[in-house]
Amino acid sequence: MDCENASRALLNASCSRWAALAGRYEVVVTEGDDLPGGDVWPGDLLALNAPASGLQGNVVVRDIKLEITSSAPCMLKYGMGFANDWASELSLAVSSTVAAGAWIPSAPNTGVLDSLSDLTILVSGGAIAVDAGVAPPVGGGFEVRRRDWAFAAGNDSDLVLRSPVQHFSIPRWNATEQYYVRMYDASTPPVYSRVSSAVFLNIPM
Repeated sequence: MDCENASRALLNASCSRWAALAGRYEVVVTEGDDLPGGDVWPGDLLALNAPASGLQGNVVVRDIKLEITSSAPCMLKYGMGFANDWASELSLAVSSTVAAGAWIPSAPNTGVLDSLSDLTILVSGGAIAVDAGVAPPVGGGFEVRRRDWAFAAGNDSDLVLRSPVQHFSIPRWNATEQYYVRMYDASTPPVYSRVSSAVFLNIPM
């Protein structure tokens, strides 16, 4: 999901008229005079407002250049280069090739399963009776974990159980418990629900 959101952000930004904006501002000042708008340093945020061009937004100052002219009084030529991240990246580079050290799933999944928005529980004694609210996919089921980020076949350090049926029980060990439940199918590797259904308890045993 994070990769999808990042891809959408890249696509939306690349379609904007601000996708690749760069420019330079230059002015001549007399030595000792204040610079227009005060002193500026590389890395400062520059707000551009050009209604005639329909451009309004922020860019980053990339470089400052001062040239001393041979004149009396001494004149300074002040130059400031600016660009946004699409014209000259600061922290993000996009490539059409995959880095040699990048890890790529051998069989990437397309799509996700529905989240278990109708999941219900009933606490009784030393067990939590769970109704997933939907029948499992053919060959799939429901996976229960103690953490919400490690849903994957073969990663069983925090796995509580996998159930092939809609109704199942989670054993209780403490008065305070938390579990996360997602549906998975029979794909290899399995496709899971996009988000988990959380089960939080604070009930004396």
